[in-house]
Amino acid sequence: MEMRVGIARLTAICALMLALGAAPSLAQVSTGRIDATVADTTGAVLPGVAVDISGPQSHSAVTDAMGEVHFLNLAPGTYTVSAKISGFSDYLNKNIAVGTGASVPLRIALSVAGVATQVTVTGESPVVDTKKTTTSTNVTVEELQNIPSSRDPWVVLQTVPGVIVDRVNVGGAESGQQSAYQAKGASGGENTWNMDGVAITDMAALGSTPTYYDFDMFQEMQVTTGGADVSSPTPGVQLNMVLKSGSNTPHGSSRIYFENEGMQSKNLSADLAAAIGGTTGKGSRMHQYKDYGFELGGPILRNRVWAWGAAGKTHVDLITLAGSHDRTELQDTSFKGTGQVTSGLRTNFTFFRGNKEKFGRGAGPTVSDESSYNQTGPTSLYKGEGNLVIGNSLFLSAKASHVKGGFQLAARGGPTTQMYIDDGGVTHGSADTYKTRRPQNNFSIDGNTFRGHHELKFGFGWRKASVDSSDVYPGNGVITQFNGYPDLIAKITRPGHFLTDTVYSSAYGGDTMTWDRLTLNLGLRWDRQAASLGAASVPGSSVLPSLLPALTATPAKNAVVWNAVTPRIGVNIALDENRKSLVRASYAMFASQLGATAAGTISAIQYSAIYYYATDLNGNKIADPNEIEFGLGNIGYYGFDPTDPSRLTTINQIGKYKTPLTHEVLLGADHELLTNFGISGTVTWRYFQNFNWSPLIGVTSANYHQTGTLTANADPIGSFSVPFFAIDSSAVPPGGGHSYEEHKGYHQRFLGFEASATKRMSNRWMARFGFSTNDHREYFNGANALQDPTPGPASPNIDGGVVVTRTGGSGKSNIYMVLPKYQLVANGMYQAVWGINLGANWVVRQGYAMPYFRSNVATTDPLSNFKSVLVVDDVTRFRLPRVSSLDVRLEKEFRIGRAHMMGDLDVFNVTNSATVLGRQFDLRRTGATGFNKVLEIMNPRILRVGARINF
Repeated sequence: MEMRVGIARLTAICALMLALGAAPSLAQVSTGRIDATVADTTGAVLPGVAVDISGPQSHSAVTDAMGEVHFLNLAPGTYTVSAKISGFSDYLNKNIAVGTGASVPLRIALSVAGVATQVTVTGESPVVDTKKTTTSTNVTVEELQNIPSSRDPWVVLQTVPGVIVDRVNVGGAESGQQSAYQAKGASGGENTWNMDGVAITDMAALGSTPTYYDFDMFQEMQVTTGGADVSSPTPGVQLNMVLKSGSNTPHGSSRIYFENEGMQSKNLSADLAAAIGGTTGKGSRMHQYKDYGFELGGPILRNRVWAWGAAGKTHVDLITLAGSHDRTELQDTSFKGTGQVTSGLRTNFTFFRGNKEKFGRGAGPTVSDESSYNQTGPTSLYKGEGNLVIGNSLFLSAKASHVKGGFQLAARGGPTTQMYIDDGGVTHGSADTYKTRRPQNNFSIDGNTFRGHHELKFGFGWRKASVDSSDVYPGNGVITQFNGYPDLIAKITRPGHFLTDTVYSSAYGGDTMTWDRLTLNLGLRWDRQAASLGAASVPGSSVLPSLLPALTATPAKNAVVWNAVTPRIGVNIALDENRKSLVRASYAMFASQLGATAAGTISAIQYSAIYYYATDLNGNKIADPNEIEFGLGNIGYYGFDPTDPSRLTTINQIGKYKTPLTHEVLLGADHELLTNFGISGTVTWRYFQNFNWSPLIGVTSANYHQTGTLTANADPIGSFSVPFFAIDSSAVPPGGGHSYEEHKGYHQRFLGFEASATKRMSNRWMARFGFSTNDHREYFNGANALQDPTPGPASPNIDGGVVVTRTGGSGKSNIYMVLPKYQLVANGMYQAVWGINLGANWVVRQGYAMPYFRSNVATTDPLSNFKSVLVVDDVTRFRLPRVSSLDVRLEKEFRIGRAHMMGDLDVFNVTNSATVLGRQFDLRRTGATGFNKVLEIMNPRILRVGARINF
């Protein structure tokens, strides 16, 4: 499309871009593109050819001197492409599929006009993208709607090669809570969430989403796990969720899904029922699930203004192993308005509101109902976007957004009931109350311009994420821990309050150079992340105000600042003239993302507590103030200086730190095996360096000495003898203060392979397959790479050992994620006769690690006397069983005109597997949740019925 802009207007646009300055390219791709080259039948390029596209969007343009034309910022979907010029037959192709982040290299050949005035091409879009710079997977609306799934983003993520999710979601049982996930060695904190091209990641809980979603509002999802795209900010999983839009053709859909306890099987054998932790003798199971809503879009003013909106609600009611309910209500509303202001300017506005209400969050075998939480939201998103085309060669996109985030966790036991933890590790009484506000503001400009063989890509942006959080424990703030009842440990706490923000600024530039079958990508990216501290205050402890008094924290500007310049380079070579085979190689350096709460480390207010022995004299299971043995002295503390408890300056310090970096090398190949069927393979090597940590100030491993050995014999571990250590009293810094600094001598390495095959919907079937291997290890070089040598379940401290990530979601037993050596994913759909459609989804992976340990080992450490000590020499010596989850769908479709009506029967966990997903790894625990007891199994087989209509 063409728009003539005067010199004055162009100058003003450039001045505006410069004035907006160094701002980060935090927007992520939510659109695709078509790059067409027009030539005659001899191969000579044809300038001046009029090319039109229509579909989700309509545009027109004229080929340049190289016979090229580019259509950028296209909404995902299927387009019709036509081309015409005097003296040649017209060209028409009605089946050009455009995906999120994809470039469709369309080669149009025009023949000299003869008898035929138009040549209709029935070929599909190329499967191989010759300009691809990332390892990514596109999940289309056909797959989202027609493959049986639990209908949330996390189950989509687990179908992507290399992405590992912490839990197994059977029939939506886990859809009321976020899953932890990671890929290719990058921590979960490197993950990003993006909706319709703007970053929405919750920067107070790095890598997580600020809200929950109506599954039917998505047109497409793109998941990127690596590559040399200069606009990718981190090495983590980049999830881009694209909303549906209005178009000239009215369209809409409605659905309802239902399941309940009577529609599921039982998967507990007598032996497993006897062994399982909890009180019911039954596994976790679904009590009721409902998901219903609608979406509708169409023209307000044809060819000018369009609108789309959606509303949905999901109800999930689970029964835990302990027999308590964990109920979730998700309500979502979304709206998008789009306008074609001029032939070269297209704008849109998006609104989204997601509210989560959860009753019994965290309830499970180790958390009683009264110690679980009620959660409330909501989170809202407001976004405006403008896309401008100047001539045929300059494309600009500007986005601005505001996220109004936050939530509250209120203990079901109320604010006055005391909290205690029994010898089985089960929490009773009540819990803390947590409130947080997390607003974000984001602005970005991205652009592309074409000059001969070069495509220049650039971007700027700015983002600010703020956090205001408070946390208060119930009653008098004393948490009681059984230590062989009636012996107790009293943990006396003080409320916490943090007010922080982080400003993210970045810029990037890149050049994609194309010569025949060779494509070279060069890019450079700059990121600056600056974390600041705001003023806050907290009341003191009512039990021990002399040591835990009221405090006020003073603000600090730019307390932590990360700066990084990271290069990207990629080379793609098409091996044949038809561009059906491609080899590629790339190198990329990524900077990590800094949390919005990073500056909290230097606040005078820290999460603070002090420990004392106690004895329950009155049998109420609570360490009452008169039962706490203050005369024996404390047995540990954190977050404050007992020798100067009223100090108004932090006990911590900011030392010499660095920006964490990831180096990545990819080697891969893509091939179009058949029409609409492509295969791909990629080897990934990553090196992670410049980690930061917070060791005790001035303390090294040389300041620790062995104080004992943990020796025992336990089944299935066998005999073990593990030394444990304590810090020398003379080396303890004031208040046990920590220093935020570079973790010298420490790095990680990842090596993995992934293979995938994708069959688009054609000839009545579609499918996607993926396989991945993972090897992720950590290295300690030198004595200063470790501090406390005592091995723990999530810190084995083994040079060259596997990396362990501990997660513990709502209602979960502790999960220790060691990347599985293998994972296989497969899904597909077949359109049979008589309107019957068949679908399936299968995920298989190696089980996670079982790092057996003993908690509360008395080490005489003056800061943390009681430690958890790992009792196996290799955390992968024992693993949970292999996970295999198979889901199937039987669907009957009815068509009446443009309307399609579907009745769905979905069966989840078809084999009714009772695979053990969690055990009690702590040797100290006793009772129903005692050592090696089963704490979690897969939910049983369940049937879901659904009805859908779309047009």
